[in-house]
Amino acid sequence: MSKEYRTIPADEVLARFSSERLGKINARALQLVAEEVGLTELRKTRHLTQQDVAAKLGGKQAHVSRLEKRADVKVSSLSEYVNALGADLSLLVIFPEGQLYKLDLRPDLRRRGAKSKALVAKASKPSKKTRRPSAAK
Repeated sequence: MSKEYRTIPADEVLARFSSERLGKINARALQLVAEEVGLTELRKTRHLTQQDVAAKLGGKQAHVSRLEKRADVKVSSLSEYVNALGADLSLLVIFPEGQLYKLDLRPDLRRRGAKSKALVAKASKPSKKTRRPSAAK
């Protein structure tokens, strides 16, 4: 014979938590909801229509509709769409060890990053004095 369990209403369970704990629970719930938003919902939070966004992008409403339905969107297209909503797009890179990096997609930062890479590449090339002589052919 199995034991019958009583269903406990959520209000009863939540009443046992401190106000501090309830605040943390609500904050996390909002965070999870914010993580699961699509392009359409994002646009609607700004009270914009597809036609409004299309006008800001200089395109047609049909293009915005297709973009919102796509499962795989180019980062440049996504950035333009988000800019049309009045926001900036940035990406988070999260490694399994917990390291977190924010990628900023603004062109001025990409150019600066390219220059930095060029400097690193130059600095890592061995000088003529330290180069090994090539083997005779």
